Amino acid sequence: MTMTHRKALFLALMASVPALLPAPAEALTLQEALALAYRSNPTLRGEQANQRAVTENSAQARSGWRPTVQVNMDASYQQGPYTSAFALGSYTSNSAEGYVSAKQTLYSFGHVANQVRAADARSRAELHQLRLTEAQVFTGVVTAYMNVLRDQNILDVRRADLDMLTRQVQLTTSRYTLGGQPSEQVTRTDVEQAETRRRSAEVAVTQAQATLAASVAQFRAVIGTEPDTLTMPEGLPGLPATLDQALRTALALNPQLIQMQETKKATAADIDTARSQWGPQIQVQGTFGTIGPASPFHGDQYGEQVTGLVQLVQPIYNGDLYNSQIRQARNKDEQARESVELARRTALQDVATNWHAVENGLQAIRAGTAEVRSGETSLKGYQIEYGYGLRSTTDVLYADQNLRSAQVELAGSRHDTIVAEATLLASMGRLQADDVLPHLPHYDAAAKFQRARTRGWEPLQAPISALDKAGW
Repeated sequence: MTMTHRKALFLALMASVPALLPAPAEALTLQEALALAYRSNPTLRGEQANQRAVTENSAQARSGWRPTVQVNMDASYQQGPYTSAFALGSYTSNSAEGYVSAKQTLYSFGHVANQVRAADARSRAELHQLRLTEAQVFTGVVTAYMNVLRDQNILDVRRADLDMLTRQVQLTTSRYTLGGQPSEQVTRTDVEQAETRRRSAEVAVTQAQATLAASVAQFRAVIGTEPDTLTMPEGLPGLPATLDQALRTALALNPQLIQMQETKKATAADIDTARSQWGPQIQVQGTFGTIGPASPFHGDQYGEQVTGLVQLVQPIYNGDLYNSQIRQARNKDEQARESVELARRTALQDVATNWHAVENGLQAIRAGTAEVRSGETSLKGYQIEYGYGLRSTTDVLYADQNLRSAQVELAGSRHDTIVAEATLLASMGRLQADDVLPHLPHYDAAAKFQRARTRGWEPLQAPISALDKAGW
């Protein structure tokens, strides 16, 4: 083998080392993937519908302050004997009536007021459940995006490794077959060693392809499109400067913590709702209608009827039902109190854990980048020295293995760091559409809640609600 031939093989081997290529301009960015998921992810859209459904409880609770009006129409005809003996004669019942009835609760001893408090608190809790779902979906988007990026990079590394090892096998086999200077000669063991590494590289490529296929399927399920070309994000916006700042933000904005706090307000209102059942309730009811013979119909035979009723109800004894409901509500309130504390501890734990994960990931990226750069230099140097008989086949294979391991670890570090950043922002309550998609129209959950609170309002509601709240 001539020196020119060997140099050509060396240049081909060095050309097989993978290089980072710039992404095309039409690549799908992480922010674009987040926007796609925000518009189409079924989990998020389903939770938005659920939030609208839950806010209707606030409208339903307020119906207790509003009148109910209904129209009734009845007609009856009956004929039969006065006794079992038909000979004594028979009677006939023939009547029809139609009337409008209205009923209004004037005072419920705070029962309706406390139901409204509980319903509003649960509506606000659901609003923060929607924020939690939104953060979970965005975390899933970031994870799916970074999974594909990582697995694509690893597959590129495995393919480059296979290509390099295939060329190394060819070179080693040629040198074994052709011989040469004693310093350049290789043994059959060298050939088998290179061939073994090449077969292992083939298996690694197959495994990387399977892993990438699974990540692509996850990407498609979460984001709703194919990950044709992705770009490596530099980082996520809104990361805190210090751990203390992250902890304070989490205590103020963590969606699960605020959800539990609102649920606690609802359970406190439930206690008052149960207690208010012991108080008096005052209702007024009125009807206006007409009554006359059903058949044959003669309008001049119908007469008007008007009734009015004021009702005061004061419970005295009900078999311990109300007392049991009060005890039950207090136990639920105690459970909600513990849930708030658990959510607080979990939020602080998640922030601290992911804060350190981000820090470690950034350090790993810096170290991994330097390690890859050093590994590329070492492999090129070993390949050149191998051509002059200064390095063995084992040395080249070892240098290649170190480089590929460093490249895979670097891809993993980039993935883990971005995912940790997303999880950190989510635990802080900062992974919301307002934070990551500021220029995109957002679903306004607060407006849906406010609309539910005011829908169906009528003039009597204001004074009656004020009177009802006066008892508490």
